[in-house]
Amino acid sequence: MARLMLAGTPADVIYETVGIEALRLNPENPRIRFLLKHTGGKKDQKSLMELIKAQPGYDKIQKAIRKANGLHDPIVITHDGLVVEGNNRTTAVATLHGGAKQDKRWQTVPVMRLPRNIDAKTLALLMAGYHIGGKTRWRAYAQAEHIYTMVKDHGASITQIADEARMSELEVQQYLDAFDYLVNEVLPHAKNGNGTDILESKWSHALEFIKTKKNAEHRKNASTRKVVAKLIAEDKIKGAEVRKLDEVISNRKAKAELKKSGFKAASKALADDDPVAGSKLLRQVQALTTTLGKMGQSEIALLKKSAAARKVVKELRDAIDTVADVVGIARSGKNGKA
Repeated sequence: MARLMLAGTPADVIYETVGIEALRLNPENPRIRFLLKHTGGKKDQKSLMELIKAQPGYDKIQKAIRKANGLHDPIVITHDGLVVEGNNRTTAVATLHGGAKQDKRWQTVPVMRLPRNIDAKTLALLMAGYHIGGKTRWRAYAQAEHIYTMVKDHGASITQIADEARMSELEVQQYLDAFDYLVNEVLPHAKNGNGTDILESKWSHALEFIKTKKNAEHRKNASTRKVVAKLIAEDKIKGAEVRKLDEVISNRKAKAELKKSGFKAASKALADDDPVAGSKLLRQVQALTTTLGKMGQSEIALLKKSAAARKVVKELRDAIDTVADVVGIARSGKNGKA
């Protein structure tokens, strides 16, 4: 027996070796729980095994265990054998055992058995430590679902989750808000695919919408939230494009095209109506112009005394003159000459 701190709670755990058939897969594992909820799958052990085996990455886990001639890192279980951490590994060993009952490599596994008095909230926080902040991380949408469940079902605080998941409190809140937006506002607009498809493929879209600072005012607008949700659900906007929503929504013509045809058409409308807004290079030039206009005395003094600093400005002027000549803009300066 060993005394450990689990999610801030002292607990006496037992390390032992048990028969693989004594373990039960956990339908409340976040990845499994979501799949069951949105696919209508069954919770019996055989069905759970098939569900786990169909997930990306499972084959690599089974191959690694076979190559290692067994499992060496303990599976974390409750006092009565329910798997808390290690459902994939349990499934892999059980599958190998099913194909070779007499092979001793697959008959037993090492476990860390938790005490009877560990509550659901502590278990949830423990899983967050393993699979959000730890080495064996769930997919991003599964992390978000688990965070959401910890708050809604177990009453965990943002601070507790941030500590266990090794995230900032801002990141935890963003995950919560993005998951809520994805499930309650994006998912209802999805016509093809199941909930898992939307959560996995559109998670980055929702997170960008929630965390991008320039979208802050747009997130407060119910109408805009609905427009963006439909765009995400109908594959009319990419994750990286969500960061540029502010530019499009702030332009009347582009916003109308966004609602009608999607982000690509809206970007074209923006470029036609406002060339500067539609060009990254021109926006950078515009920003540089503003910066030069705010040049302070220290920078001016540096330019006066440093030949190297003046060379930088001269190269900039030469580049501008070259572009001006190409596009037919008369040079400024005395007698039209630089």
